Amino acid sequence: MTLFSPEFRDKVRKFKKNRRAYWSLRILTLLFVLTLPAELFFNDRPIVMILDGNWYFPVSRDYTYRDLGGTADTPVTSYRSSIFRDFVDGRIVTVDSGILYGDAAGGDGKWLQVSEGEPRKTWVLWPLVPHSYKSFYTSGKLESLRLVSPLATMRDGKHIPGAIVEKHYLGTDRFGKDVLARLVYGFRLSLLFGLALAISSTVFGCLLGALQGFFGGMVDLLGQRLTEIWGAIPRLLLLMVLSDFLSRTGDASAWHHLVMLFIIMNLTSWMGMAAHMRAQFLAARNLDYVKAARALGVSHARIMLRHILPNSLTPIVTFLPFSVSSSILALVGLDFLGFGLKYPAPSLGELLSQGQQYLDAWWIMLPTFLTLTVLMILLTFVGDGVRNAFDPRFK
Repeated sequence: MTLFSPEFRDKVRKFKKNRRAYWSLRILTLLFVLTLPAELFFNDRPIVMILDGNWYFPVSRDYTYRDLGGTADTPVTSYRSSIFRDFVDGRIVTVDSGILYGDAAGGDGKWLQVSEGEPRKTWVLWPLVPHSYKSFYTSGKLESLRLVSPLATMRDGKHIPGAIVEKHYLGTDRFGKDVLARLVYGFRLSLLFGLALAISSTVFGCLLGALQGFFGGMVDLLGQRLTEIWGAIPRLLLLMVLSDFLSRTGDASAWHHLVMLFIIMNLTSWMGMAAHMRAQFLAARNLDYVKAARALGVSHARIMLRHILPNSLTPIVTFLPFSVSSSILALVGLDFLGFGLKYPAPSLGELLSQGQQYLDAWWIMLPTFLTLTVLMILLTFVGDGVRNAFDPRFK
């Protein structure tokens, strides 16, 4: 028995005939695929670097100066810093800690010693945009890196260069980070987070709803009462309280914070799917093919997975695009209010908050608003197409 019935495949063909929904899905998939290798296009680290014939890949791993042929075990924190340029040019910088802390007297009394050496033979392949969502550097072309417009301006008769001279094609935010890089990384993170949250909540909701609907009785009664109690708590308030508590408990990394936020949001996002799957399994548990399977001694798990579930895919497929949209908007809303991801994690909601705070910085609000609007429109078109194809009320 195949997982997808002929009726399900017919509905997929019906969805493909809806050109607006089908092309929206293709465009959304294309945008998502283009942002997956964002580190190769938006990064402050070289993709490939050759030093004296040795190949290095800084974009994928961390190096120390000793790894690159130097003598110090200090990690390379910036490949655009003057320290790294001195290293490549053969200038060796040493610090006499005895002089620095007054423990000894050096030869010439200088705590910083620079000796000239042979320049390294270097070849570097940089990304198209040499900035990541969290990169920071000192510019020799811009007076300040904070809230710099991409376009040049005139101020008091003085020409002020735009951030585009440093390859900030959409300017910088209030902390001097590249807006375009944060936008691309934020788009990818939002879509990945929305997909993961929608899938996990769908799986969890299907499991609970299927157990309630298939077994009925006390299992269904107890499950419904617990769901009603949990659902009575305002979702946004619960997310804000738990997220605020999370932000106060230690110095968690950005990855740990994202995982904990994902778990917190899963606590409330499963209830809608659980209700739909409960209704599907309640209706199917007394059908003839289920009774026949029980009479043949088929296990409960096999009946639910191989017999009832393939005939109950309509609510799963129908609500999945809208679940992705709601998950993305929930993340954006929490980030906008300051209860979501912590800076410098890339976030569309945080960019919207900056745009609302600095209305003159049009290069922050306008691209972020357009990106979020396009994302929601595409997901809405896909959801409408899926609903029209799978909902039996639409012929």
